[in-house]
Amino acid sequence: MTIGNVYAQNVNVEEVININKKKPFKINGNISASGTYFKSNQMTGRQPFTYQLAGSVNLSFYELINIPLSINLNNYGANFTYPSLPNRLSLHPSYKWAKAHIGDVSMSMSPYTMNGHQFTGAGIELTPDKWQIMAFGGRLLRAVDYNPEIPNLMPTYKRMGYGGKLRYDSDKFFVGGTALVARDQVKNQSFVMDSLGITPKQNMAFSVEAGISLIQNLTLSAEYGISIMKNDIRTQATPNIYQAVKAGLNYTFLKNNIGVAYERISPDYQTLGAYYFNNDYENVTMNYARPFFNDKLQLSVAGGLQRDDLNNAKAEKNRRVVGSIDLNYTPTERLNASLSASTFQGHRNLKSTFDYINAQTPYDNLDTLNYTQISNNIDFNLNWITRQTEVRSDQFGFNVSFQEAGDKQGQYILPGNLTRFLNISTSYGMSFIPQNVNINWGFNATNNYSSMLNMLTVGPIVSVSWRTLKNTLTTSLSFSGNRTYQEKKALADIYNARFSAGYRFWKRHSLQFSIIYQKRDLNDNSSILDIYSATSVMTYSRNF
Repeated sequence: MTIGNVYAQNVNVEEVININKKKPFKINGNISASGTYFKSNQMTGRQPFTYQLAGSVNLSFYELINIPLSINLNNYGANFTYPSLPNRLSLHPSYKWAKAHIGDVSMSMSPYTMNGHQFTGAGIELTPDKWQIMAFGGRLLRAVDYNPEIPNLMPTYKRMGYGGKLRYDSDKFFVGGTALVARDQVKNQSFVMDSLGITPKQNMAFSVEAGISLIQNLTLSAEYGISIMKNDIRTQATPNIYQAVKAGLNYTFLKNNIGVAYERISPDYQTLGAYYFNNDYENVTMNYARPFFNDKLQLSVAGGLQRDDLNNAKAEKNRRVVGSIDLNYTPTERLNASLSASTFQGHRNLKSTFDYINAQTPYDNLDTLNYTQISNNIDFNLNWITRQTEVRSDQFGFNVSFQEAGDKQGQYILPGNLTRFLNISTSYGMSFIPQNVNINWGFNATNNYSSMLNMLTVGPIVSVSWRTLKNTLTTSLSFSGNRTYQEKKALADIYNARFSAGYRFWKRHSLQFSIIYQKRDLNDNSSILDIYSATSVMTYSRNF
């Protein structure tokens, strides 16, 4: 009877002999504690005081076993109940090729099964020799009851999930697969959730992948995914089955890289192990990449065909040519320019520059799940060091971003379904090296056309920063102002003043303070509403 192969981890004899020479215990990392106080002359719904305790610490035993610990505790939305808590506490112990994840963590196994969804539980990653073994189990979502006082916060069922991945990589080929099982738990019948269209779900998703090197520098790879989704586990309805497949062929020769790719995702494809899926499309693409002019110019192009309505269920079908081009040119160490354009259907989280200029706390722009679908995109960036001496350095920056999206029916874009976004920013900075002083100024403009309305926001920004006390104290001061127009009519004026200071002491300690004062003049047609707010943040951090 054949039992199978048995593998044991190799023991380094010299490592064992010298273990007494190593430190039995070592700790390093950083921790920080911050408090934010907010005050305004208007009711904003924000908490007047919030705190955050964050840290990343690594515990090491004899320099062999590592236990990374990360923590993020806060009182954001203290009166709310979230499907996923804003607090984070996780452990990541590791020993050679073994690593565990414990607490509030996330793992990615396949784009068609488990792909970055946060869970509270435990996971493991093993990479002995040519193997990759992953497994996890835990709570994907907390139970959230409906709260009529917070109608925008959708209720959820408690959701548990389990999954794993197994993959083998050799010099000539690889093969692997993943699995996910997730199910909502129903304790009480919820008529409110039913009325909102929220039902308890169950999902099983699987994927298999493989690749092979046909000849030198020629590789073929493919992945197939299937998701079996039951949208209401209380019924006897037949589960929905979704499928996805992608394949690619790549060949490299004389710095040239040529590839052919195919991807097809059935309509409504989704799993409970990911937050978002782009589905109901079929792509056939080709790509080419190569450096030119002694590697100073990097060129990458891709093109192909795309179609949707794979099940012939829509009133209109879309067929279009898709493509992208990326150019990066670095003729000298002081000049760099890049240009990219694409018509691929995709998602970006690009915000207006003024979203950052007008932010009142460092956490205003941390939303990573706010996807924006686009059809056309163009980006141009230029960075030019105009002066570089021992006493002074000047740098010029210029950026243009353009996005356009629209839903076509036939050859026409319906009114209200076209959006355009254009952002232009320019800046010039001067660094006076002996004095440790930096001065920057710039101008920003954003034009947003949506719902048949055109909005324009323009304004300057200037800042200065300097370091004193043997570079232990860093201070900065900035001012900005911007005006928003809608169809040439002024809607709002926003003015910001920011001051920050950071002090390092005792080598590993630092203290930071910042205050932001903001004035908003809003025109509501009948009168001008003045809103004042002040936000102060104090942070202590220590490295060890």
